[in-house]
Amino acid sequence: MRYQDQLFQQRESALLDAARQLFQDDSWDRVTIAEVARHAGIGKGTVYKHFSSKEALYARLVLDCSRQHLAELQQIARCAPADQAMRRVIRRAFELLQADPLQAQLCLLCDRPAFQERLEPPYREQFIELEGQYISLFGDLLQSSFRDLQLSPDHCQHLIWGVEACVNGVMTRIASGGFAPWAEYIELDAYFDRVTDFIIAGLHGQAAALLAAPATNE
Repeated sequence: MRYQDQLFQQRESALLDAARQLFQDDSWDRVTIAEVARHAGIGKGTVYKHFSSKEALYARLVLDCSRQHLAELQQIARCAPADQAMRRVIRRAFELLQADPLQAQLCLLCDRPAFQERLEPPYREQFIELEGQYISLFGDLLQSSFRDLQLSPDHCQHLIWGVEACVNGVMTRIASGGFAPWAEYIELDAYFDRVTDFIIAGLHGQAAALLAAPATNE
């Protein structure tokens, strides 16, 4: 690798690290590009050689971390027995978010329509591609977990909506600090177990209901 390329990657990593550190101490809308540059020890003008906007910088943080999480979840899905894979993937997804609450906050931020509208098309396209990969993972898990039921792609899509809603709820809970503000403290591991049980039970019930429903002609 050329020295110039190495220097470029080093600067980019420094900017991403600085942005994460600043976001841990302050809200996203209050952190400025100038602060990120100063924290990274890089001139403000140089930042724009790497990221065209603050939105692009934070999008990159989310995309990089989400891809790492996806790779781990895909590995779990490949190695786990078919009847346990869905549970293990969901439970691990919660653990990964718990280990990095900032990622949960950033994911929720980047999912906002107003944020996505400010992103350049290449970043929006990357989010769409990443979402498709997650949907593909859970679609494969559903087909494997309910092999005997022979679920159609439409059935899988309906079930994935329910999984997504539950996972987003857990993400919001982690991003908000867990249950510390509640009068009755709830331990997060126990919460993850109960939500995972709820999702698995719901998938079984909904899969049976979808297959029992009469076909409709459009």
